[in-house]
Amino acid sequence: MENKINGKYLKYAIGEIALVVIGILIALQINNWNQNQQRAEVEISTLIALDSEFKINKSSLLTYLDGIKEMRLYADSLRGEIGPEMTNLSIKKVNNFLGFIGATRKFNSSIDVLKDTQASGKLNLISNQKIRRDISKWSSSLRELEGEENDWALEFSNQFIPFANKWIQWDDVDYLFNENDPRYFQSKFNVDPRLILQDPEFSNITSIQYWRIVRVQKRTDSLLQHTDNLLGIIEQELNK
Repeated sequence: MENKINGKYLKYAIGEIALVVIGILIALQINNWNQNQQRAEVEISTLIALDSEFKINKSSLLTYLDGIKEMRLYADSLRGEIGPEMTNLSIKKVNNFLGFIGATRKFNSSIDVLKDTQASGKLNLISNQKIRRDISKWSSSLRELEGEENDWALEFSNQFIPFANKWIQWDDVDYLFNENDPRYFQSKFNVDPRLILQDPEFSNITSIQYWRIVRVQKRTDSLLQHTDNLLGIIEQELNK
């Protein structure tokens, strides 16, 4: 009788333990499910935020690229007028050309979401490895463009501006583009900017400027292509 009672208590104890274990397993499973749900929600919200930011960058890149292409056309046209003979262009036309190429450009990227995604570790929550790889490629492409722009700005300020200052009145150039703004006015100096086109050193400087613009355009085209690819993959992932 005593053995039977002990056996019943043992079975009861084993049953209790089994119920506790099953309860723990169920709780762990529910907890894992909740964690997976939270990760999935964070992943989706991160992808939506990145998608929005990359769309902003695409729009900005298209505008920036149009400006670079326009600058390249003006630089190319001006190079065609450089030579030992006086150009047939008017002073106003030359100043207009100089106004378009007498500056550098810089792409203002929007990367706040991308920085937060990388810094917070949310990037690792993106399950699609191709998205993570393409984000890395996009970041590298942006750095390449920024490096090209920085070299361009340094080259421009050290070569183009110091030389052009000897031949050009920037007041006249600025006034041409801002005639209705009282802050701008024509220079009182009688300077003919067409003479700069007859200087062989300016020919070299303008060529350097032109090819720098070409390289910036190529970098911009590459970044735009990476942006399009990334947007396509992100939107495919969101539409699953």
